Amino acid sequence: MSKKEKITLPGAESGLCYSPAIRYGDVLYVAGQVGMDEQGRVPSDIQSQTAVAIENAKKLIEAAGGSLDDVLMCRCFLQKKEDFAGMNEAYAKFFGGAHNVAPARYTVIAPPVDDVYLVEIAMIVGL
Repeated sequence: MSKKEKITLPGAESGLCYSPAIRYGDVLYVAGQVGMDEQGRVPSDIQSQTAVAIENAKKLIEAAGGSLDDVLMCRCFLQKKEDFAGMNEAYAKFFGGAHNVAPARYTVIAPPVDDVYLVEIAMIVGL
C-alpha cells in the first residue's frame, strides 16, 4: 500500500503525467501552479497571474484539508526579473501582514514551458 495520496479537484484534467498535489503523511506537495483560471483564461499582467496561481494552489490545499496558513515553502519561477516587484506585491496579499508567519521562499528566473505564463509557483504544505 502506497503512503502517497493524489489530490485533485473535481473536473480537473485527467491523464496527466504528474499529480496536481501529493499528500505524504502530514506533508502536501503542490505542483507548480500557473496563472490560468478554471475557464482557461490567462491574464496578461504579473500581479493577476500571481494571484490566480496562488488561488489555484489554495484550492488543492483546501481539498487536502489545509489552508494557505499551512504553507511552509513556496518555489517561485519568473519568466522575467522585471516582474519580481509585481509578483511580490500580489504574493504579499496572500502571505504578508504582521499576523502571519510567511512561508520560506525562493524565486528564480526560468523560461516557462509556454511564454504566456509569467510565473509558476509550487508549494510545500504542512497539514
